Amino acid sequence: MSAILKNGSFDVLKVSEINNTKTSLIGKNESITKRYEVLKEQLEIALVTKEQAINENMFLENQLHNAREEIHRLNAEINKLTCKG
Repeated sequence: MSAILKNGSFDVLKVSEINNTKTSLIGKNESITKRYEVLKEQLEIALVTKEQAINENMFLENQLHNAREEIHRLNAEINKLTCKG
């Protein structure tokens, strides 16, 4: 990179400042990109986990429904046996 000429000499401070600013901006951009990738990966994991939770909930709701039907059936059978006795 060419240096800035000031009064016949290089202004090293300005060049250093420009380089530091560029490095800082590049670093921030890399940091934002990495953070985006991490968040994207976390979102994908969350979506998979959500889908698994929904499927597990449906399975448990189905089991609960079947258990309630069985309780109803058994109560009806008990009532029949009680009435006969």
